[in-house]
Amino acid sequence: MPTARTIDDSLTIRMILQRLCLAGQKVGLACRGEQSLTPIMVQEADRLFLAMSPEQHAKWAFTADENVALTFQDRGLGYEAVIEYDAFETRDGAACAVFSAPRSLRRNDDHRVIDFAPETAPKVTFTNSRNALLDGQISGLGRDGFEMSLRDPGQNIREVLRLGEESTLDVALEDDLRLTATARVDYYGENNVVGMKFTDKMDKTLLGQYRSWLDGQQRVQAQRDKDSYLAGGGRAPARSAAGAALPQVKLWVERAPAILVLTEREAFARHMAEALGRKFGVRSLDYITGPVKPFLGGDWGEVKLIVIHNQLRLVSPLELSRQLVEQEKCPVPVLLAGTEEDVDLKRNRAMAAGAVDYVPVEPFKILSVLRKLDETLKLFEGC
Repeated sequence: MPTARTIDDSLTIRMILQRLCLAGQKVGLACRGEQSLTPIMVQEADRLFLAMSPEQHAKWAFTADENVALTFQDRGLGYEAVIEYDAFETRDGAACAVFSAPRSLRRNDDHRVIDFAPETAPKVTFTNSRNALLDGQISGLGRDGFEMSLRDPGQNIREVLRLGEESTLDVALEDDLRLTATARVDYYGENNVVGMKFTDKMDKTLLGQYRSWLDGQQRVQAQRDKDSYLAGGGRAPARSAAGAALPQVKLWVERAPAILVLTEREAFARHMAEALGRKFGVRSLDYITGPVKPFLGGDWGEVKLIVIHNQLRLVSPLELSRQLVEQEKCPVPVLLAGTEEDVDLKRNRAMAAGAVDYVPVEPFKILSVLRKLDETLKLFEGC
């Protein structure tokens, strides 16, 4: 299921534009030497409302049906399209330039080997020509290779891997699938990322298994995108200068006792629900800012334990733990969750921030996670 370099399916295009709109991501416009970045305010089936002040609009001086170049990134992939100017309107209190929705999208990063951005970055261990063993993480996957960065963001990957250099890599894609491959450095990307392309030394059977797995991941993501889009009526809600609506608590498993998972990673919340749902109820919240209790309707209700993942958008897990315990007087235990490195240090910091304990969830070891949650709930029974 190789990713097409040109997308002309109108539903797929609308889904991509909806994601950009909901995320408040800016898109690039270019016409007659003018260039700018602007957010999508509203996306409709055949119209695109882009934020633009009257002064900016006058400067651009669009003419009716004039072609304008549109560029943007979605899930780390670059796209370009042509849209036509339609009108200048006020929408939801914001001035907008209105364009026709693009009829097709074209990838503008053909040199890259990736087709798919996983929701959770797989870890990779790799070597270089100096026989160093290094840790990294994968940001994008493709049928012929992938992009990765170093686990240590302060280290320059160009100092570790040279163009054309071969490396042996080991990637844990799932519990039952590991990818051991030989790849060469094909290009340097933005944000300290390197593109790795599989060599002919790659085992053909393993390569086939990897590609089948990748095809499955893309199909699952595509179906999830479609379900999400159709559930929203096929239209992204309007975005105003006040920002997007606050996120809602998502119910994964209805059972008592219930656990609330605070994370920006839906894949992590889903994994928790799949792994723990036979014993615990699971709810999740893509936390943004402010008190947590109002998200639950002003009452902690059936929630008996809160797990704060290390992936949050606008606040650190330690700060959120302090907020829950000290400011909101949360009556239920709080656990912090993250990687298994430096567990003792992270546990001490978690407890200093008011949490009961720290639980390693990367890698996810279901029995130890179950045991920790069960022990914590039993400790607080009747409190």
